[in-house]
Amino acid sequence: MAGRNGDVKLDMASGANYDRHEEDLMAIRQLAEVRPAGGACHGDYCGKCMAYVVAGFLWFFSILVSLIPITWIFQFKTLNDYERAVVFRLGKYVGEKGAGFYYMWPFIDDYRVLDMRIKTMDLQKQEMLTKESVTVHVNAVVLYYIEKATMNLMTIRRFRFATEQLAATAIRSVIGCSELDELLSHREKINERLKSYLDKETDSWGLKVTRVEIKDVTLPKVMQRSMGAQAESERERRAKVIGAEGEVQAAPLLLKAAQTLSKNSASLQLRFLDTLREISAEKNSTVVFPLPLEFMNVFEKREGLFFPENGDEEKIPMLEGKKVQ
Repeated sequence: MAGRNGDVKLDMASGANYDRHEEDLMAIRQLAEVRPAGGACHGDYCGKCMAYVVAGFLWFFSILVSLIPITWIFQFKTLNDYERAVVFRLGKYVGEKGAGFYYMWPFIDDYRVLDMRIKTMDLQKQEMLTKESVTVHVNAVVLYYIEKATMNLMTIRRFRFATEQLAATAIRSVIGCSELDELLSHREKINERLKSYLDKETDSWGLKVTRVEIKDVTLPKVMQRSMGAQAESERERRAKVIGAEGEVQAAPLLLKAAQTLSKNSASLQLRFLDTLREISAEKNSTVVFPLPLEFMNVFEKREGLFFPENGDEEKIPMLEGKKVQ
């Protein structure tokens, strides 16, 4: 009996210790928020988790809803007179808007604003050959604008880059079919040919080319020296021609002057003194030794040989090319 009572007491003590141990483990799990080993979630813990999740979702939704009216403010758009807006609604084209005040639906409408003003494109200097195989460096400028906004946006993506490449190719092609003299002296014709070609090719893109101008043409050094020598020779030829024409026009007047001065010997002396005055005024370092006019009488063989008194032109042998006897 005594042994049995001792076993019962021992079992009861072990059971009490086990219950206390289980209670301690449950308390530790609750404090550490660890799921029990049996797999069952505590009711209060799961309720708190769901409450936190729902509260977070409601807060996020309320913040998102409160921000939507603020985004509506940025959907108002003002277009200037030189701008056009191409509008898409849910990805579909709905129209083109001009100058004015408009509202675009948020998250539904999308638009692209295009500038309709004239734009300038500067083409870089290129090395190319003319028709007679002369190497030149040419750069040009292209003026264009968007004529049809919808066609431009729906047809081509990078219209500026495409226009630049097309213009560079057109310049190379047109100059390759032109001579150097035409490039230098008839540049307007080449500009007109380039404008017509570019305007025709870019018409399907909604662009309009207003003007194409060749800015500069650079020649090789050897060609520049050759052209400089040619120009200098041409200027000398023109100067000689102009001088000869002046001598032809002045010859009759000089003849009349000689006839007038020959009537009086004092007039020649006065003309001689006037010439000395002009020389001394322009060239002060020049030394002039005056020679008496009577010294010329030594060379006169007969009376009236050089200065006939009657003024008859036919009696002057020097003018007729005759030899003096």
